[in-house]
Amino acid sequence: MHRQSTVLAWCILILGMFGIAGGSDVLIRGAVHAEGSSCKAICGLSLLLAQLLGAAAGAIALGVIYVMLGVFLLCIGYLMLKDK
Repeated sequence: MHRQSTVLAWCILILGMFGIAGGSDVLIRGAVHAEGSSCKAICGLSLLLAQLLGAAAGAIALGVIYVMLGVFLLCIGYLMLKDK
């Protein structure tokens, strides 16, 4: 059981790192689909903000959401590894 939880913790940690990297990329270079894309939750929020406030606000919101999600996953993975 210990091995499975360690593997899960590392997977969550890596997902968090990729989330932070992807969100930072969106913030630095701008979103590929600043007007939103076909995904449901996160891109739906960016699409809503892009329609209300403009494409730049949608891109910033998308990047911030991805960075916050990445930090959250990174913290969860770290806490899971720290308990071992």
